Amino acid sequence: MAFKVVHVFDLPGVDCGEKLLPPLGATLVKGMWHTEDDILSVISGADAVVCAGGVQPFTRRVFSSLDNCRIVASSGIGFNNTDVDAATEFGIVFTNVPDASLDEVSGRTLAFMLALNHRLFILDKAVRETQLWCVGNREGQNAFATPIYRMSDQTLGIIGCGKIGTATALKAKGLGMRVIAYDPYVFEGVMLSHGVVPVDLDTLLAQSDYVSVHTPLNDETRHIISDDQFKKMKRTCYFVNTARGGCVDEQALITALEEGLIAGAGIDVTDPEPIRNDSPLLSIPNVILTGHSAGISTVADPNVWGKPMTQVVKALRGEWPPYAVNQEIKRRWLEKWGKK
Repeated sequence: MAFKVVHVFDLPGVDCGEKLLPPLGATLVKGMWHTEDDILSVISGADAVVCAGGVQPFTRRVFSSLDNCRIVASSGIGFNNTDVDAATEFGIVFTNVPDASLDEVSGRTLAFMLALNHRLFILDKAVRETQLWCVGNREGQNAFATPIYRMSDQTLGIIGCGKIGTATALKAKGLGMRVIAYDPYVFEGVMLSHGVVPVDLDTLLAQSDYVSVHTPLNDETRHIISDDQFKKMKRTCYFVNTARGGCVDEQALITALEEGLIAGAGIDVTDPEPIRNDSPLLSIPNVILTGHSAGISTVADPNVWGKPMTQVVKALRGEWPPYAVNQEIKRRWLEKWGKK
């Protein structure tokens, strides 16, 4: 049986695991298609599709066009642009890569926190522009190097204590920080076992010196941080977002920064992406912007881009892929596609 696999988010020079396909007699069509119509124009007859479900629109219309498709495999963790309910309805297993970039994104969160607290970018700019020297220079120290706090005296508040949130918490604990978290879907005992204190959202906002978002983007979490939440934070609090831009009301963030409701922000993700060239965030000095790069590393790339193809191979062999998101169709799927 000849399989057709379509990769609609192919990055030139990146190994997407295509060498796994020839032993199955599968052909690969690959390219970069962004819009719903463009995707529909190339996926006809596909037995499997590889995509970026957090970026590309895999809608009900797309899933309904996949007449003989076993699997849609997405790179990365997020899949906020994917209609998983539609995939389930049409009997298509949808997978992501839940263990992709855990170390990278949690590390970037800590990097934001350290850089903001230690005023690294502000001090670097002052040294380059004014030859700043702080030792014995109280005026220069007060102008550029204060306030800086001991990390071990600080509290980190994590919104969303899943895989990345937990990895972030453990790294912060290594710095001696107190860590609190809000996540209504994680048992309190699980948080406590990692040394994380479970709290409600308002308590987290009031007590945290850093607030870091690690939720998926869905109807429940869209703009989970907006004007009311920023007003409840300490004026010395730093805000960090490495999740999805839509989790934060960007105008509320801009207002909070401009009015001094928070001390600064580390932002990897924006809404929209790329950031608008007229966004005030680009000119606010106590903001660090990194352009949705937190998940990138030499180790992460093979996981992010290569692992979806391992899920495709499993599905084409009639094996249930271990990274399936819509587990509820497992029995139905195996009855249709499973090894006979």
